[in-house]
Amino acid sequence: MNADTLILGLAAGYHYGDMRPFLASLEDSEYTGQCVLFVSETTRGLEQVRAHGTTVIPLNRPAGLDHLPYNALRYFLYKDYLKATARRFERILITDVRDVVFQAAPFSCDWPEGINCMLEDPGATIGGCPHNARWINGHQGEATLARVADRRVSCSGTTVADHDGMARYLDAMTRRLLPFTPGLAMAGYDQGVHNVLIHTDPLPGMTLHDNGFPVLTLGATHGEPATDAHGLVLDRQGRRPVLIHQYDRKPALFARIRARLAPRRA
Repeated sequence: MNADTLILGLAAGYHYGDMRPFLASLEDSEYTGQCVLFVSETTRGLEQVRAHGTTVIPLNRPAGLDHLPYNALRYFLYKDYLKATARRFERILITDVRDVVFQAAPFSCDWPEGINCMLEDPGATIGGCPHNARWINGHQGEATLARVADRRVSCSGTTVADHDGMARYLDAMTRRLLPFTPGLAMAGYDQGVHNVLIHTDPLPGMTLHDNGFPVLTLGATHGEPATDAHGLVLDRQGRRPVLIHQYDRKPALFARIRARLAPRRA
């Protein structure tokens, strides 16, 4: 599955070297669907980005959203993009960019219909993570945090859905992201909104995937991940994940990926 698929990401303030591992690994995967990146005025190396076959869209903030961090703003941009397109996609991936690499084409595995969300490691609970706890408490309050404190963290950096499922997810997220009162270290509060949504009010057709396959999120894992003879990352069951997220949290892996896929600073 490639032709009727879409990847959506936001690259605000990055230079080409930051994005090249994402773009080069996607290209190496022989993905033939559409990839769209929203970029800010400070994003550099756009011609090099376009050379990978990626569509670049300068972002414009919708009215009334001047105060939103980029992490939250992206959901509104994606929602508007899907509303404006006449094309329907079989599968859509919304993803972080700077800390993501592909080990296979993103839609090459059998993604269930509906909305697919990714859990982090079993030991990563919402209440036990100071970041997730702060984001939920700061935006949704202590009572909401108490309801989900013992639940596993789901990373909002990678979500896969069919067209209708993604539209439902983006609608639910954008409704819950507002109103927002800025606060200290609240830039990632979208993940708090995502976690409350999936744990207290899951949408129809929502599947939670354990950490490892198809997506391995490394931030809460211990030590460097195992690799095969080709240097590709394996999960604890020895499977090769399609997508590796937060590889920058593992110094040795980060150095190998950047040495292989990133040029000198552009």
